[in-house]
Amino acid sequence: MTNEHIELLGSAKVSWLYPIYVPSYSRAGEAPLLEMLKDANASVRAKVHVVVRPSEVKSYARAYPWATIVSEQTPGIGPARMRCMVDATERGYGRITVLDDDIVHVSLLEHTERPDGKNHTRRYSNKVSGIREPYLLVRSLAVACRLADGVFAERPAAAYGAARNALFSGDVDVSVCATLNKGSFPACVMFFDVARFAMRKMPLPYQYHGEDLAMFLDTLSGRQEAFTLTSVAYDQHGGITSTIPLDPLSTVGRPHLSTTDKFYPEIHPFLRVSMKNKLGGVMRIGINWIQWYKATHSEPVIIPLSSIINKETT
Repeated sequence: MTNEHIELLGSAKVSWLYPIYVPSYSRAGEAPLLEMLKDANASVRAKVHVVVRPSEVKSYARAYPWATIVSEQTPGIGPARMRCMVDATERGYGRITVLDDDIVHVSLLEHTERPDGKNHTRRYSNKVSGIREPYLLVRSLAVACRLADGVFAERPAAAYGAARNALFSGDVDVSVCATLNKGSFPACVMFFDVARFAMRKMPLPYQYHGEDLAMFLDTLSGRQEAFTLTSVAYDQHGGITSTIPLDPLSTVGRPHLSTTDKFYPEIHPFLRVSMKNKLGGVMRIGINWIQWYKATHSEPVIIPLSSIINKETT
């Protein structure tokens, strides 16, 4: 396996970065990601758009005067993410990236070999790379956008994708650039083709939580594809209090399977609980891909890094 994507860090350009959207609530002056981006170059900060409630516009503008503050009247992370899409459309952006405000790392994954000869995957962190934050986060995000460009060029049905959660286990095949319509649904650090991603209104049950699931199901409903950038991972601030009113460790957990039959009836039969908490509540929802592929006469798509890394993107 090769690490050609990591070699791109040295040549990463601000022009590779998509416009950056960060939905945020009640964290003016203390949003981990925005506090990091304070120290980024002015050309990077000029790409940042923060989506907030009208009552918080002034406080966010004071805290982050270098960012574009976008107001969304309807409360909740779901409407905030929809505002990202609407605002990007109005500004004529072709592609954007949307990050949660508690992101503290965006990292490329490096394939290494341990002294015992076993394969190992690690985050190409600031300690490994020698690149200090937030410059490593920005450079890694720029490379991720570059890879996403390649996926969008390769797959006309690709509407959006995401980095993977850094809580991975085992060795990661970094020779794969992306997988499409496979595994879990995108969340937290996402890359959108604004025209292809048609969703602009969030159903009410997903207004405050479960919006990632709704976006994924909307994409599948349109027979489009969602992708995961295999060799890009993110970390969130583990100690910050959540602003989302949902307790995934309760007896109910994530209640969204009780509404997916109404809003996404075609896909609802393929959904399943993939993880429960100790009280029996739903912690994670997944899709039975084997059944989905059979019913839709489709198959998972795996794009090799080699087919993307040296290709000119559009």
